Amino acid sequence: MRAHGVVLRPYDPLWPARFEAAKAAILAATGELLVALEHVGSTAIPGIGAKPYLDLMPALKTLEDADRLAAALATLGYKDNGEAGIPGRRYLTRYIEGDPHVWKHNVHAYEQGHDEYIRHLVFRDALRASPALREQYWALKQRLAALHRDDVDAYAMAKSDFVDNVIAAAGGPARDRAAEAARLAAEAGPR
Repeated sequence: MRAHGVVLRPYDPLWPARFEAAKAAILAATGELLVALEHVGSTAIPGIGAKPYLDLMPALKTLEDADRLAAALATLGYKDNGEAGIPGRRYLTRYIEGDPHVWKHNVHAYEQGHDEYIRHLVFRDALRASPALREQYWALKQRLAALHRDDVDAYAMAKSDFVDNVIAAAGGPARDRAAEAARLAAEAGPR
């Protein structure tokens, strides 16, 4: 049985191959719908440990194509979660059974050129290029996983300042703080 909460694994050299297999299946199911399909998140950064989840990021020609993407990925077993609190994103998930290396796929689809799409790439590429940043991020992730072992959302939020600082230093777009505040308020619900 797989553990719940924040479960970090050391970097797994099989993650890139698992991404390529998922990418091939998604591209076969979507045809000409996607402009690109990127591997993002910590499993895309050699040397960084991570939750055993692959983050896949398709670029759509236009956000209006998100319904077609969701329908195509449903044939592969992906669940459509709508925007899931991030305007301009279509978020789909699929749990992977029987693979000890990858437990889940998270698909973050954006229209090509969306600020969040760019932010993901800028962060990934900055960490791929800097051993020092990789070491700092891995140490932070381990510390925060110990603090927030049972709260994945708190763990993710606690990494935000580091992520924002890396993206800013690399010249990437700033996070939309108003949208972030609205998302957090919506998730918290009425008081």
